[in-house]
Amino acid sequence: MTDYRPLAPYALLTILALAVALLGTVPAARRSGALGWITAIGAGLALFISSQSPEATPWLGMLRLDAFSKACNVIFLAALAIISIASTAEEHRTAFAGEFYALLTLSTVGLMLMGASGGLLTMYLGLELSTIALFALAGFSKREKRSAEAALKLLILGSVASAVVLYGASIVYGVLGTTQFFEMSAAMSHPHAAGASAALYFGITFIVAGLAFKVAAVPFHLWAPDVYEGAPSLVTAFLSTASKAGGFAALLRFLGSVQVPEDRTISTLLIVLSAISMIVGNLSALSQKNFKRMLGYSGVAQSGYILTALAAGSATSKTISSALMYLLLYAFTNVAAFLVAQAIHDATGSDQISALRGLHRRRPTLAFCAVVVMFSLGGIPPLAGFVGKLYLFTAAWDGGQRCLVLIGALTSVAALYYYLMVVRQIYLLDPEDDRKITVAPAIVMAISLCTAAILAIGIYPRPFVTMGEAAASAVQVTSVAHQREAAPVVAASDVSSPHLRP
Repeated sequence: MTDYRPLAPYALLTILALAVALLGTVPAARRSGALGWITAIGAGLALFISSQSPEATPWLGMLRLDAFSKACNVIFLAALAIISIASTAEEHRTAFAGEFYALLTLSTVGLMLMGASGGLLTMYLGLELSTIALFALAGFSKREKRSAEAALKLLILGSVASAVVLYGASIVYGVLGTTQFFEMSAAMSHPHAAGASAALYFGITFIVAGLAFKVAAVPFHLWAPDVYEGAPSLVTAFLSTASKAGGFAALLRFLGSVQVPEDRTISTLLIVLSAISMIVGNLSALSQKNFKRMLGYSGVAQSGYILTALAAGSATSKTISSALMYLLLYAFTNVAAFLVAQAIHDATGSDQISALRGLHRRRPTLAFCAVVVMFSLGGIPPLAGFVGKLYLFTAAWDGGQRCLVLIGALTSVAALYYYLMVVRQIYLLDPEDDRKITVAPAIVMAISLCTAAILAIGIYPRPFVTMGEAAASAVQVTSVAHQREAAPVVAASDVSSPHLRP
């Protein structure tokens, strides 16, 4: 590889993390809110460079910098930029603003590595880099017990999930003798691989289970509501969107590139994860009084919706394109929801849903944005959430998962209840205090950007659908090409070859 332009976004973000950490030691830079804007501009520049860079497979295919990784980068970097802008409102209150933005940026680099991974080792390195940074971010409010509790829970359960992924990868390597996705796919197509299918699927199941923790799918979701409630709202906004998108990006890249032979094991696992995530997530959200905790259970249900498409066939073009589109719109929607939570907490000191009471009289613009966000999460047209669910359920229906689509439709109706309860607090109830609330201009700007994106995707989704289709084609074409390239080598192997250990 002689053209290093595809690696420029990763290098830029790494340098940016070091730069903001150093600038954070300068009191004048911290007080002016400049660090957040520098991070946001850096994220935007990295996104532009990523979109203009040619495709490449450096280091013998350990990274796959293609249309799929570029589409994932849009989600990660957009979330980083918006949250960095909103964070400028809180920047003057902390003495560690430089470290905050540095950790946020390094976590984004880890997520980008997960989306561009060409093998299990790269995927694991990205997972660890992202998660370790999130441990520190979850506990960033050091004087609050809930924040410390959130960090500890994320550390312990995250470590277990990482160990599960690593153990699954070791089993797969023991069976196939490789951790590269295209080599794994070629080895699985070898007739002698059938003799080791039990161990192989056991390892793949462990990998999927570990990534299910990252996306907060039931029963690996127990950390999510507590961490979302205890962590600072700005951190939770990133954790619930970009981090979740990273987990799904790794799942899509892994299952789409490897192309596991037809077997009910993985399909059944995804069906079960999808169904119980939608049911448990939505039913648990019904009884929540804390706004952030309600959004946490809502996020569990949203993971279930995305898994409906994966259960229908993780290697299909419709699955990959619909999942990526939904992750993009969900990033804007959920970031806006947690920024509303941050704005209400700053004004009232409460995270309860009741704190939104009469918001239409206290801050009409914020009330409108909050309602748009709730309606989008509920899947009401013509907002982005409706379009995203339509594409997801269409992919699942075409893939034969009609029972999952039915469960998704029924649980979506149940979800409307708690979303409309929030809308009721905002518009139908009068506030106890009529005084106008003050919201930081940076948070207003960030929420406005997200609301505009929600409306734009809902009204004209075609560009985002096209981006998803290009990403899906990149995964499938790469997988097929390398499988054909590696197949003769594997076919010539002896039964006792280290690439196939029964």
